[in-house]
Amino acid sequence: MAGTTVHGFLGYSPDLPVPTITQVLSGEAPANSPPIVVDKLPGEGFRYSGGGYCIMQQLMMDAKGAAFPDIMDELVLRPLGMTRSTYEQPLTGGRLKMAATGYVPDGSMTKGKRHTYPEMAAAGLWTTAADLAKYVIDLQRTYKGEKGAVLSKASAAMMLNEYKGPDAGVGVFLQTLQGEPYFEHGGWDEGFCAQFMAHRDKGYGVVVLINANQPDFYWELIRSVARAYDWEGYIPTYTKLENDIASLQKVSGRYRTGSDAFVTVSHKGTRLFKQTMEDEAVEIFRISDSTFISREDARPIQFKQAVGDSAARMLRLNENDGSVENGYPRMTDEEHIPFEFVLAGKPDEAVAAYRTLKSAAPEDEAVHEGRLNDFGYSLMATGKTVLARDIFYVNMHLYPKSSNVYDSYAEACLKNGEEELALVNYKKSFAMDPNNSNAARVIKELEGKKSRPE
Repeated sequence: MAGTTVHGFLGYSPDLPVPTITQVLSGEAPANSPPIVVDKLPGEGFRYSGGGYCIMQQLMMDAKGAAFPDIMDELVLRPLGMTRSTYEQPLTGGRLKMAATGYVPDGSMTKGKRHTYPEMAAAGLWTTAADLAKYVIDLQRTYKGEKGAVLSKASAAMMLNEYKGPDAGVGVFLQTLQGEPYFEHGGWDEGFCAQFMAHRDKGYGVVVLINANQPDFYWELIRSVARAYDWEGYIPTYTKLENDIASLQKVSGRYRTGSDAFVTVSHKGTRLFKQTMEDEAVEIFRISDSTFISREDARPIQFKQAVGDSAARMLRLNENDGSVENGYPRMTDEEHIPFEFVLAGKPDEAVAAYRTLKSAAPEDEAVHEGRLNDFGYSLMATGKTVLARDIFYVNMHLYPKSSNVYDSYAEACLKNGEEELALVNYKKSFAMDPNNSNAARVIKELEGKKSRPE
């Protein structure tokens, strides 16, 4: 809502230098994220931005003249009784001994067990499920008019009611399920995931923290809790109907959800699945002639032929009243989004496709430098290094005057074992930005490695 950039942060393994928050804000080495800027009019629309929280972190430090962990301990953690929580980065002493080890999506251990996050306000809270529940409970009580430990009732109301859109308050996300108001927020650091879900008015909820990047697992836990404790409106009950292969073949295909995004619907025998570009396929179950539901999303999906249009559409329905929230046209076999060329291992064709999109719609978020950079890092964070490298390659050709695009491409090349390419592009980045100390460090290491005898 503030119009700031940078969705999230990768953190820093123990072998890497850790930037200051001012270096993070400016995108200055050794920061591994781009500069945080305002590129949309504040209040214009919703966009999640961890970068905005970094700005708030610096503002609080400037106003209080103290370290951010100390400020949060004084103003939030101690008043809430969150005695097993801290924003200290990295952990030290007794707290370090108590910390879990993280595991990334492929099941391997996070490099160095856990990363350091100088972006403390966005990604730096160490806590327990019981401690985080104290925050959620206090927010519920304050909203009802009881005296809160931290917030006023007016602030709680801003958080737990719609603000600039139906799905978000100030600082939390909102869901209305069968007329019941819930609020929630999740988190993803390297090797760790978190999620809380709570009813705004009735006092129940759950907090799940896991030391693995496996969000499907915590959603299954939350659904199990909701069913066991009869949360109102949370889990609707449907009768699963049988499928026939002929009808599934009619709805299978790719459905365009944006200028650079689609959902794939496919079947295996009599089972139907949908899959976004970033996620694993999930099964969807038929609950009427043309309507399906998944375990992961309360909003039904309906397949329809539009009136006067031969093309099928996939409709996303509101879970409460069945109204159409979004409609996605089925793509023909000849249609392709730019990212498909990346998936196919054709980076030069991807560059041409992204250039065409940028020329036709220069304001499209899909072709913004920051979005492509964030997308590349999100791919790299889930182990898709080659795809990340090729997205950075596209960004490098779309924005050749930016030093950061060469730096990101070089980082992915290095991670993929392509040291010569990494060296060439780190040198390009450094030539454009002599303050890029991280590039200077890696250049020195790679050139030193080349000069050493085999």
